[in-house]
Parts: sequence; structure tokens; C-alpha cells
Amino acid sequence: MIKIEKDKLGLQDYFYIGYLYLIILGIISDAIFYGIFGVSYLNYTTILDALISPISLLTDNWKISVFLAFMFWLMRMYFTKWMFTFYKYLRVKKWYQKVYNVEKWDKKYAALEKKKNNIEGMMFIFFLLFISMRTGMGIGMKQKFANEEIIPNFTLVFKDNTRLDVRKVGQNSAYFFYFIPGETVITATPISDNLKQIKVLPKKK
Repeated sequence: MIKIEKDKLGLQDYFYIGYLYLIILGIISDAIFYGIFGVSYLNYTTILDALISPISLLTDNWKISVFLAFMFWLMRMYFTKWMFTFYKYLRVKKWYQKVYNVEKWDKKYAALEKKKNNIEGMMFIFFLLFISMRTGMGIGMKQKFANEEIIPNFTLVFKDNTRLDVRKVGQNSAYFFYFIPGETVITATPISDNLKQIKVLPKKK
């Protein structure tokens, strides 16, 4: 495997890596999220949808952004500082030395400490957090809709002027995904071919 030195990477290289990272993150997270509802999302998405999906999710919901940032900070602190502090505390304990080969673990932790601030590790941590969050969102939403009445939050106005009150699950550049109250499967409607308007319903007090 060829290893690229970080100091040899230019701005264009970082842009390309970030571009691929967002696409992979978007495709996998959305595929898992919609897959929980039995939807083969890859049949409804494009590269552009995958690229902007993570950004759109974080910018549209500040609560999710704050939660994800907090969890990322916790995990970063653990893998770059707390983990090593905790090990240094344990390694001098006699019971720990009897259970573990301290010399062997010293070498492993020394190697990890050299890599504790690498960009790849931080990207991997964020990837795991984001995927876990989207999986949790999908499972939580599915359980909620299974146990509670589906309350519409959008009105779809079709090109023939018919209207339909639905519960939105998600949306990309081409499709609107929703539940029709009383049904248990997701409907995906092409936006440009079928819809004239998408209206937000006022929340019931």
C-alpha cells in the first residue's frame, strides 16, 4: 500500500478527499436510515444528494449538530487524552500488572499516542458517530410510527391540484419520502414530475 505523506498533499487533494468522504458518508448513512423502513435508497439518490445530505442534516437541525459536536468532543478527548491518562493510572496497580503484560501494552499505547491527533482517526470517529446517529434516528422514528398515530406535518399539492396530508420522513433533490396516515409503508413521490407545492402544516397545540 502506498502511503501519501501529509506534507505532500495540496489544497486540491484535501478538497478531493473531503468530497469523497462526504459522498461515502451520505450514501451509507442514508442507505441505513431508509433501509430500516424497507426502502432501497440507492435507487432514489444521486451523487449530489449523497454529497449534501450530511451537511443538510446538520444545518437544518441545530439540536443534532450540538449533540454530534458534543459526542465528537467526548470521543476525541478519550482517544487523544483520557485513554492514556487512565492507562498510566492503571499500569502501576499490582492487580493490573498480574492480569496484563504491561511491557507489551506500553508499546501499544506508545504507538497509539504518536497517532492520537491524526486526521484519519478523527474522520473515522466522526464517521462512526454520524452513522450511529442516523441508525438511531431511523430505529426511533420507526418505533414511534409503529406505536403512535401518524400525524401529518406536510400537505402535498399535486399537479392535478389534488391534496394529500402526509408525514414526511425525508427528501432529496428528486424524491419526497412520506407516510400516508393509516399505511405502514413509505411512499416515494418524484417531486418534479408530480408535485406542484409542498406545504408545511402548522403544529397542533
